[in-house]
Amino acid sequence: MTRTNILFYINGNKYCLAQIEPEKSLLRFLRDDLHLTGSKLSCGQGACGACTIMVSKFDRFQQKVVHYAANACLMPICLLDGVSITTIEGLGSTETKLHPIQERIAKVHGTQCGFCTPGFVMSMYALLRNNPQPTPEEIEIAFSGNLCRCTGYRPILEGCRTFCNKENCCSKVKLDEVNLQLDKDNISTELYDHSGFTSFDPSQELIFPPELLILGKEPPSRFTISGSKVTWISPTSLDQLITAKQNYPDSKLVAGHLEIGIDTKYNGISNTVLISTANVKELHDITEITDGISVGAAVSIARLKQELETITERLPEHKARIFNGFIDVFKNFACCQVRNVASLAGNIITARSTSDLCTVLVGAKCQLIIKSSKGSERQITIDDTFFTSEGNCRLDSHEILTAIIIPFSKENEYMYCYKQSRRRDNSFAIVNAGFRVVFERPDINSNWVIKDCILAYGGMGPKILTAKQTSSVLIGREWKNDIIEDAITSIGEDLPLEYSAEGGAVEYRKALAASFFFKFFLKVQSDICNKTPLMISHDAVSNFCY
Repeated sequence: MTRTNILFYINGNKYCLAQIEPEKSLLRFLRDDLHLTGSKLSCGQGACGACTIMVSKFDRFQQKVVHYAANACLMPICLLDGVSITTIEGLGSTETKLHPIQERIAKVHGTQCGFCTPGFVMSMYALLRNNPQPTPEEIEIAFSGNLCRCTGYRPILEGCRTFCNKENCCSKVKLDEVNLQLDKDNISTELYDHSGFTSFDPSQELIFPPELLILGKEPPSRFTISGSKVTWISPTSLDQLITAKQNYPDSKLVAGHLEIGIDTKYNGISNTVLISTANVKELHDITEITDGISVGAAVSIARLKQELETITERLPEHKARIFNGFIDVFKNFACCQVRNVASLAGNIITARSTSDLCTVLVGAKCQLIIKSSKGSERQITIDDTFFTSEGNCRLDSHEILTAIIIPFSKENEYMYCYKQSRRRDNSFAIVNAGFRVVFERPDINSNWVIKDCILAYGGMGPKILTAKQTSSVLIGREWKNDIIEDAITSIGEDLPLEYSAEGGAVEYRKALAASFFFKFFLKVQSDICNKTPLMISHDAVSNFCY
């Protein structure tokens, strides 16, 4: 039976809605309908964190309650079914009592205009719900998606670092000797009084609603919400999803609703039917297979990162090199709020020419499992031909990407990924790359000979590109310094970026493409030879750039 309503909680209050517009964002619902204006509308693209809220839900696929930060500006209200939302109003206020996070940010002078403060508080709150004593590094990662335009980050970080385990806090270790000398000189070293802070007690926080916990442990039920412009369909199995796709071939599949939300709001692209993948178990599985792992299309980036980190701990080093390449990319991929909801498949289908993940997928020769609403299934190796142009790939309207297979690396296989952007976190790449090389060695006295090589680039054209000619030049040769100039010259021919290319900075991008390979060469040579490689002249790089 198909229901026509959704059930969710906000700050402990229950809401059951039927007459809603599916495309309406959670932020608009909070501000316009509930008049909860603590969550701010700023960029509207999930880039500033001013609208950050905490999502709590019983994850049927992990069989536990999970808490994570997300951007309310891009979250459609229909994704709230079975979810509990906590906003800044649910923590505390000056009319009742400040939450310890709010109190510490205020007392440590971490706010001026206050516009960004609710987002910082909610990012910190989501972190504390998962880890009551985080490290300073974990706090900085949690704030990677929050921007402050007037206060500066230092007092905000100082206030939140008071939640850290004091014995392990880096600031304590660094300042102990300085403070000792200043104390002798009767100079105050404290900007605030720690003893006046209210302690954080996780047991006093809002519990996950028992009703949602009971519903979460039961099989999900499908629902359809029909609005004036958009119809939202939420199937509960892959068969139901395929049937819905067959009935509505031009529909869009929704996981995190990031790119779809931005396209709808800013690019004028409308979708009359949206199909949610939230309750389709087959799309949320992570399974270890003979040659690697199979990742469901709707698995979030944050969960995949955690799973890969767990798997690599028990694998031999040589078998986990590709996994480590993905983990390195995930660390600086977008921000926490985005990683918590974005999916690997969403990045593939979006097909951005600067996609951080697509270059890694191409470089690693990952497999895609694609099912058709017509009943067929195909498995392909993703390469640069899968992407046709910016925003387009070789996936027909009746086809569904159901899983991605990430392979184990082999003993003589190495992979590294590179990215240059305008800032470390939450920024699109100027140029990025995913490089993989496989060696063979005829005998122990011989040098390593290149058996296979893939150099995948993003940001060097209208789509993801591979330097095919360069790979041909390298295969069969020894991994020695004399290949560098030939490779860099060949990369320039493989990636003939026109001076009128969109995005500009052509010479800089060419230099990055060359330098990425040079860094890759040095790293791999260090790995296989365990010695410091020789440097080469600047001639090859300058010839390529100019």
